[in-house]
Amino acid sequence: MQKQAPTLGRLLVMVGFAFSCFGLLLFLWLSFGGPVPFKPKGYRFDITFTEANQLSSEADVRISGVPVGKVKTIVNSPDGTTAVTVEIDERYAPVPSNSRATLRQKTLLGETYVELSPGDRSQGNLAESATLPPQQTQETVELDEITRAFDPKTRRALQVWQQAQAEAVAGRGADLNQAIGFLEPFSEDTREVIDILNSQTNAVQQLVRDTGEVFGALSEQRGQLSGLITNSNRVFQVTADRNEELKETFRALPTFQTEATATLKRLDRFARDTDPLVRQLTPAAEAAGPTLELAADVAPDLNALFTDLGPLLDEAETGLPATQRFLNELGPFLGVFDPALKQLNPLLSFVGAYRDDLRAFLGNTTAATQGFDSLTGPSGRQRVNYFTITPSPVSPDSLAAYPSRLGSSRPNPYAFPLAFQKLAQGLGIYEDRQCGRPDPVLSDDPGALSQLTDDPQKLLDTIRATAFPGPDGTVPAPACRKQGQFTTSGSPTDFPQVPAASSSTEVPPAPSPQP
Repeated sequence: MQKQAPTLGRLLVMVGFAFSCFGLLLFLWLSFGGPVPFKPKGYRFDITFTEANQLSSEADVRISGVPVGKVKTIVNSPDGTTAVTVEIDERYAPVPSNSRATLRQKTLLGETYVELSPGDRSQGNLAESATLPPQQTQETVELDEITRAFDPKTRRALQVWQQAQAEAVAGRGADLNQAIGFLEPFSEDTREVIDILNSQTNAVQQLVRDTGEVFGALSEQRGQLSGLITNSNRVFQVTADRNEELKETFRALPTFQTEATATLKRLDRFARDTDPLVRQLTPAAEAAGPTLELAADVAPDLNALFTDLGPLLDEAETGLPATQRFLNELGPFLGVFDPALKQLNPLLSFVGAYRDDLRAFLGNTTAATQGFDSLTGPSGRQRVNYFTITPSPVSPDSLAAYPSRLGSSRPNPYAFPLAFQKLAQGLGIYEDRQCGRPDPVLSDDPGALSQLTDDPQKLLDTIRATAFPGPDGTVPAPACRKQGQFTTSGSPTDFPQVPAASSSTEVPPAPSPQP
């Protein structure tokens, strides 16, 4: 039994050993996904999934295959949903508020993780400890859901195949392990053999080709042996003449191998990056099944179409030259229309500038004539069509004819294209001479209206309330803003002008408003 007091060196050794054990345990804890003790909490938010049975705590949270955080807590609710709290690393936090979340699997055996699809940061970020809306949580596609998409016959065939594979490898686990273990040495030896064969490609080909001739010559006539030797000499001479080409080939081979290795690595990265996309396309591929089945119904018609194209192509040998002659003789006939097209093309170009206004006019007319209702009449319930119209505004202009335009009038017979899109800012007017001119004053004497109604005072009050609703009997009107000028053939004009074109093929630009 040691009864001596521990020395300083021994104490340091014990403390070092204790710290090394603690560090080793901490390393193993972090390697298996455990949280760091006493580490402050980062940016966290909650996600509600309908299916999260295989999700575990400390599972990865990824964006485009890159780990950005961990799953911290998982709480199952009585209604079958699962509330998951995730923590995002500081350099990826916060996430946009319109981000989407779904569950993915790293392998066919499981290992579920949370996949985030970032949204647009212009819509704002998700607040700390907030919950991602349920409509932004996508359901995951499990392996059993993919197999359920097969018809019963295909599923049965898949089961039989899996059972046959299980019987084939039953009791051969050690053999499979050894085969996989020796696969790398076998591939290295095979590569060396192939490299040697590649270095002697011409000789091997010539040897295989001439072997039959050699044995045939030896069996039939000994004199052909000399010809064989002569031919072999020629083969070696050709090979010697191409030594430089072979040398360049072997010099380029390492570079080719390096580039091929880099290309394969890029393809591997591309495959990993496209894996989430392929998984997202799985529902679309399942939905395409009925479409492909319907395409089978169209296949006979397409077959008949391509079959009937044969006679059509035979007739085209005479029809196409005849069509060419017809088009050649059509030129003088179309030349007769040149004067008319000089006048028509500019007009069509001008009308084309107002195509949206014409479309709105026709659309409003169509909408106004589509109203209907069911009414009860002498013959029972019947459909009744009606027009939807906007009542005309009541103003002093609609009640009387004045010798000059009123100051509240805002006429514009030549409105700019799409002018009514700026209705909220106020429409421009074509003529502004009346602006500032006083409006007529409605007389308070009802005697002038006594011949029109039995109650002239009521009629006078109605006119004052509708046609003169402003304070002190004035007529309210929008601001008087004069419309700008049109640009016709590079010159400004107060109203659009449509000049004739110089030829029938020229389409001059339509009059456009100046900026």
